Amino acid sequence: MSVLTKAPWALTVLICAAAAPSFAGVRAFPEFENIMSEHPQLIANDGEFASAEDAEAYLIETLPLAAAGNPKYRGEKEGTLTQWLTKTVKFRPSATPHGILITMDEEAVEFRDGVKTGVVTHDVEFAIEDVRVSELSDSAYLTESGEKALGIIFHCNSGKCIAARWNGAPSSADKTDISIQDPALRAKILKAFEALKRAAGDRG
Repeated sequence: MSVLTKAPWALTVLICAAAAPSFAGVRAFPEFENIMSEHPQLIANDGEFASAEDAEAYLIETLPLAAAGNPKYRGEKEGTLTQWLTKTVKFRPSATPHGILITMDEEAVEFRDGVKTGVVTHDVEFAIEDVRVSELSDSAYLTESGEKALGIIFHCNSGKCIAARWNGAPSSADKTDISIQDPALRAKILKAFEALKRAAGDRG
Protein backbone atom coordinates (compact mmCIF):
# COMPACT_ATOMS: atom_id res chain seq x y z
CA MET A 1 0.00 0.00 0.00
CA SER A 2 1.78 -0.20 0.56
CA VAL A 3 2.81 -2.01 -4.72
CA LEU A 4 0.31 -2.17 -4.36
CA THR A 5 -6.37 3.59 -6.07
CA LYS A 6 -8.66 4.69 -3.39
CA ALA A 7 -12.07 3.33 -2.65
CA PRO A 8 -14.87 5.78 -3.28
CA TRP A 9 -15.22 6.35 0.46
CA ALA A 10 -11.67 6.36 1.65
CA LEU A 11 -8.18 7.84 1.56
CA THR A 12 -5.21 5.63 0.97
CA VAL A 13 -2.06 3.82 0.97
CA LEU A 14 -2.53 3.46 -2.66
CA ILE A 15 -3.36 0.76 -5.19
CA CYS A 16 -5.61 1.80 -8.09
CA ALA A 17 -8.59 0.00 -9.45
CA ALA A 18 -10.80 0.83 -12.41
CA ALA A 19 -13.41 3.43 -11.76
CA ALA A 20 -12.01 3.97 -8.30
CA PRO A 21 -9.28 6.42 -7.25
CA SER A 22 -5.86 5.10 -6.15
CA PHE A 23 -4.52 3.61 -2.91
CA ALA A 24 -1.68 1.89 -1.15
CA GLY A 25 -1.02 -0.90 1.29
CA VAL A 26 -0.28 -0.98 5.01
CA ARG A 27 0.39 -4.07 7.10
CA ALA A 28 1.52 -4.44 10.69
CA PHE A 29 2.35 -8.16 10.55
CA PRO A 30 3.00 -9.73 7.13
CA GLU A 31 1.63 -13.18 6.41
CA PHE A 32 4.42 -15.18 4.85
CA GLU A 33 2.21 -17.00 2.34
CA ASN A 34 4.12 -15.32 -0.45
CA ILE A 35 5.33 -17.07 -3.58
CA MET A 36 8.56 -16.00 -5.25
CA SER A 37 8.87 -16.42 -8.99
CA GLU A 38 11.66 -18.48 -10.49
CA HIS A 39 13.84 -15.69 -11.88
CA PRO A 40 17.47 -16.27 -10.90
CA GLN A 41 18.74 -14.19 -13.86
CA LEU A 42 21.26 -11.50 -13.02
CA ILE A 43 20.18 -7.85 -12.96
CA ALA A 44 22.71 -5.64 -14.71
CA ASN A 45 23.86 -2.32 -13.24
CA ASP A 46 22.13 -2.71 -9.88
CA GLY A 47 24.16 -2.25 -6.72
CA GLU A 48 21.35 -3.35 -4.38
CA PHE A 49 20.09 -6.63 -5.83
CA ALA A 50 22.12 -9.33 -7.60
CA SER A 51 19.08 -11.10 -9.07
CA ALA A 52 15.35 -10.81 -9.50
CA GLU A 53 14.94 -13.37 -6.74
CA ASP A 54 16.87 -11.09 -4.36
CA ALA A 55 14.58 -8.17 -5.23
CA GLU A 56 11.48 -10.34 -4.76
CA ALA A 57 12.68 -11.62 -1.38
CA TYR A 58 13.34 -8.05 -0.25
CA LEU A 59 9.87 -6.86 -1.30
CA ILE A 60 8.12 -9.85 0.30
CA GLU A 61 9.78 -9.10 3.62
CA THR A 62 9.96 -5.30 3.52
CA LEU A 63 6.93 -3.95 1.67
CA PRO A 64 4.32 -5.00 4.26
CA LEU A 65 6.50 -3.73 7.12
CA ALA A 66 7.24 -0.45 5.36
CA ALA A 67 3.57 0.12 4.65
CA ALA A 68 2.80 -0.68 8.29
CA GLY A 69 4.91 2.34 9.24
CA ASN A 70 2.74 4.68 7.17
CA PRO A 71 0.37 7.08 8.93
CA LYS A 72 -3.37 6.83 8.49
CA TYR A 73 -4.71 8.88 5.59
CA ARG A 74 -7.56 11.36 5.56
CA GLY A 75 -10.75 9.85 4.19
CA GLU A 76 -12.94 11.39 1.52
CA LYS A 77 -15.71 11.45 4.10
CA GLU A 78 -15.16 14.23 6.61
CA GLY A 79 -13.75 12.95 9.90
CA THR A 80 -12.64 9.55 8.60
CA LEU A 81 -9.15 8.05 8.41
CA THR A 82 -8.08 5.04 6.36
CA GLN A 83 -5.33 2.51 6.98
CA TRP A 84 -4.33 0.13 4.18
CA LEU A 85 -2.98 -3.27 5.25
CA THR A 86 -0.92 -5.30 2.78
CA LYS A 87 -1.77 -8.92 3.50
CA THR A 88 0.35 -10.74 0.91
CA VAL A 89 2.82 -9.94 -1.87
CA LYS A 90 3.43 -12.73 -4.39
CA PHE A 91 5.60 -13.16 -7.46
CA ARG A 92 5.43 -15.85 -10.13
CA PRO A 93 6.33 -16.20 -13.82
CA SER A 94 4.04 -14.50 -16.31
CA ALA A 95 3.33 -15.48 -19.92
CA THR A 96 6.43 -13.78 -21.38
CA PRO A 97 9.89 -15.46 -21.33
CA HIS A 98 11.31 -13.45 -18.41
CA GLY A 99 8.05 -11.92 -17.24
CA ILE A 100 7.09 -11.51 -13.59
CA LEU A 101 3.48 -11.47 -12.38
CA ILE A 102 2.90 -9.47 -9.18
CA THR A 103 -0.09 -10.02 -6.90
CA MET A 104 -0.83 -7.82 -3.88
CA ASP A 105 -3.75 -8.48 -1.54
CA GLU A 106 -4.83 -5.67 0.77
CA GLU A 107 -7.57 -4.41 2.99
CA ALA A 108 -8.60 -0.84 3.77
CA VAL A 109 -9.73 -0.19 7.34
CA GLU A 110 -11.76 2.96 7.97
CA PHE A 111 -11.75 4.74 11.33
CA ARG A 112 -13.89 7.50 12.80
CA ASP A 113 -13.01 9.00 16.18
CA GLY A 114 -10.55 6.16 16.70
CA VAL A 115 -13.18 3.46 16.18
CA LYS A 116 -13.06 1.03 13.25
CA THR A 117 -16.16 1.55 11.13
CA GLY A 118 -15.55 -0.59 8.03
CA VAL A 119 -13.19 -2.81 6.02
CA VAL A 120 -12.82 -3.16 2.23
CA THR A 121 -10.67 -5.81 0.57
CA HIS A 122 -8.69 -4.95 -2.53
CA ASP A 123 -6.51 -7.25 -4.63
CA VAL A 124 -4.44 -6.37 -7.71
CA GLU A 125 -2.45 -8.38 -10.23
CA PHE A 126 -0.24 -7.20 -13.09
CA ALA A 127 2.87 -8.18 -15.03
CA ILE A 128 5.85 -5.93 -14.36
CA GLU A 129 6.71 -5.99 -18.08
CA ASP A 130 3.37 -4.28 -18.81
CA VAL A 131 3.99 -1.22 -16.61
CA ARG A 132 6.29 1.75 -16.05
CA VAL A 133 7.55 2.15 -12.49
CA SER A 134 8.25 5.56 -10.94
CA GLU A 135 8.04 7.56 -7.72
CA LEU A 136 4.64 9.02 -6.84
CA SER A 137 5.11 12.62 -5.68
CA ASP A 138 2.04 14.46 -6.99
CA SER A 139 -0.71 12.80 -4.99
CA ALA A 140 -3.60 15.02 -3.96
CA TYR A 141 -4.13 12.95 -0.81
CA LEU A 142 -2.84 13.80 2.65
CA THR A 143 -1.76 12.05 5.80
CA GLU A 144 -3.54 12.57 9.11
CA SER A 145 -1.08 15.36 9.92
CA GLY A 146 -1.54 17.06 6.54
CA GLU A 147 1.58 15.85 4.70
CA LYS A 148 1.32 14.88 1.04
CA ALA A 149 1.07 11.13 0.45
CA LEU A 150 4.21 9.78 -1.26
CA GLY A 151 4.86 6.41 -2.81
CA ILE A 152 5.46 4.37 -5.96
CA ILE A 153 3.19 4.26 -9.00
CA PHE A 154 2.80 1.72 -11.81
CA HIS A 155 1.41 3.02 -15.14
CA CYS A 156 0.29 0.57 -17.81
CA ASN A 157 2.22 0.81 -21.08
CA SER A 158 -1.15 0.55 -22.81
CA GLY A 159 -4.77 -0.12 -21.89
CA LYS A 160 -5.98 -1.33 -18.50
CA CYS A 161 -3.37 -3.96 -17.73
CA ILE A 162 -4.05 -4.18 -13.99
CA ALA A 163 -6.65 -6.67 -12.81
CA ALA A 164 -8.30 -5.76 -9.51
CA ARG A 165 -11.00 -6.98 -7.16
CA TRP A 166 -12.87 -4.77 -4.68
CA ASN A 167 -14.60 -6.93 -2.05
CA GLY A 168 -14.38 -9.74 -4.59
CA ALA A 169 -15.92 -7.76 -7.47
CA PRO A 170 -13.64 -7.77 -10.56
CA SER A 171 -12.37 -4.52 -12.02
CA SER A 172 -9.41 -3.20 -14.05
CA ALA A 173 -7.21 -0.10 -14.11
CA ASP A 174 -4.49 1.62 -16.11
CA LYS A 175 -2.41 2.46 -13.04
CA THR A 176 -1.93 1.49 -9.42
CA ASP A 177 0.22 2.81 -6.61
CA ILE A 178 1.47 2.11 -3.13
CA SER A 179 2.13 4.74 -0.48
CA ILE A 180 5.47 4.66 1.36
CA GLN A 181 6.11 7.75 3.47
CA ASP A 182 9.59 6.84 4.76
CA PRO A 183 12.07 8.28 2.21
CA ALA A 184 14.85 5.69 2.68
CA LEU A 185 12.48 2.74 2.46
CA ARG A 186 10.65 4.29 -0.48
CA ALA A 187 13.93 4.69 -2.40
CA LYS A 188 15.03 1.09 -1.83
CA ILE A 189 11.60 -0.38 -2.57
CA LEU A 190 11.56 1.59 -5.81
CA LYS A 191 15.00 0.15 -6.67
CA ALA A 192 13.67 -3.36 -6.05
CA PHE A 193 10.76 -2.86 -8.44
CA GLU A 194 13.11 -1.26 -10.98
CA ALA A 195 15.35 -4.32 -10.69
CA LEU A 196 12.40 -6.59 -11.47
CA LYS A 197 11.49 -4.35 -14.38
CA ARG A 198 15.01 -4.65 -15.82
CA ALA A 199 14.90 -8.43 -15.43
CA ALA A 200 11.51 -8.72 -17.14
CA GLY A 201 11.86 -5.97 -19.77
CA ASP A 202 8.79 -4.79 -21.70
CA ARG A 203 6.19 -7.06 -23.27
CA GLY A 204 6.88 -7.28 -27.00
